[in-house]
Amino acid sequence: MEIFRTSVTLLSICLFHISSTLSETQSICKGNLPPVKHVAVDSNVTVPCPVLSATEMDFKLFKGSDQVTSIYIKINDTSINKNNNSPNFPADLNVNHLDNSSSFILFGVTTNFTGLYTCEAEIIYPPPFKKVPHTPQTIVFVEERQVKISDLCQHGSHLILWIVFGAMAIYGVVMTSIVFILRIKCSQIITPFKDRECRRKWQGVQHPTWQGFHKDTVV
Repeated sequence: MEIFRTSVTLLSICLFHISSTLSETQSICKGNLPPVKHVAVDSNVTVPCPVLSATEMDFKLFKGSDQVTSIYIKINDTSINKNNNSPNFPADLNVNHLDNSSSFILFGVTTNFTGLYTCEAEIIYPPPFKKVPHTPQTIVFVEERQVKISDLCQHGSHLILWIVFGAMAIYGVVMTSIVFILRIKCSQIITPFKDRECRRKWQGVQHPTWQGFHKDTVV
């Protein structure tokens, strides 16, 4: 009984791991992750930001949970003034005058720039001061050889196949052990019926005696 409980527990753990791996892989392959940009070393990459929707706004760029730069935008009648609060970070804010879309441009990136970037924006003027709810995110990979999402999905499918094969192998070994142990225990149990059958086998078959009809006569 203890072996059966152990086998059920192992199978449940394997199935849970398979289901979680499947959901994660499907999430990646279906495009539920933020946009991924693969760039080479010393190249430029753009990170989208919220739309410029006020006269004065503050745009902040985060790498993970750390703020890496911040640029203050003030729109005049004829120009857009920028105030970079992190001049040492190689980035600038670009604003498209046609649709007011904005994005940070990272210059001459290295492998240390790899990470998840989030762009936040705050409306400074006109009041009231408020934070823009839309916060675009972008995953940046900086490396010599570009890795595509299709390759990631292919490796994930291979991992799933190996997990399924391992779960089936563990289940087969456990069930085979249970059956073997049960057969040994059953062979050690001697029932009265089995004992009678064994005695008949060694004593041979005894045929019933045929008795004829006869009359007792009294002389």
